Amino acid sequence: MNIVICEDDRVQLEKTKEIIENYAMMEDNGIKVVLATANPHDVLSFLQEDKADCYFLDINLKDEITGITLGSKIREEDPIANLVYITTHAEMSFLTFIYKLAALDFIIKDNPDSLKEKLLSTLKEAHRRYLKLGEQDNIQKLQIKTTGRTHNIDFQNIYFFEASPDSHKIILHLENEHIEFYGRLKNYEGLHPDFYRCHKSFIVNKSKIKNIDSKERSINLDNGELCYASARLIKGLLKETTFT
Repeated sequence: MNIVICEDDRVQLEKTKEIIENYAMMEDNGIKVVLATANPHDVLSFLQEDKADCYFLDINLKDEITGITLGSKIREEDPIANLVYITTHAEMSFLTFIYKLAALDFIIKDNPDSLKEKLLSTLKEAHRRYLKLGEQDNIQKLQIKTTGRTHNIDFQNIYFFEASPDSHKIILHLENEHIEFYGRLKNYEGLHPDFYRCHKSFIVNKSKIKNIDSKERSINLDNGELCYASARLIKGLLKETTFT
């Protein structure tokens, strides 16, 4: 589960980050802070390229972009991400309802001693919801489990599935990452309209194909990787694929 923190108070920013990272390290549960910043524009830039699963936001960010505005931008990009507000402005909690942000929690910085307890309680609930996403058919994410970890991956971020040399395992190819997990390729053939079984050892995401060499039966992906098609299945792939 990836987390973004946006807090204008540098001391509070580092404290929140430390609490989350210490908990993640002790539990070894795959929770990771991917961005911790005092600048809301950094979060907007992050959203152009990626998404997190949970956002911890202050409301007053000492910028023309408030935490409420930032939450609205996040909601436009990701309607299921968890939003958590940590602030001294208890009187502004109603804004999360007015703007329909569906915040998971609203934590008040009134007592530093209880802040850690409140933050961890909310973090655990966010993680519980993250683990439940794989049970919802309407969510466009693939949930896979590796040793001690659960990954929820947007279908659009998948490049291809590859049968692993290790029996009963699959290698999932993302833009800059490979994840190996137990499974059978046949269970993922009809998972999404863009996924095409092109070979006994590969399922490719058609939307990620850069070009196809029909002579070599090789498929070039946008991230520079290659997978292959069989003589029988490449014809169907060529018919179904449009190159940009």
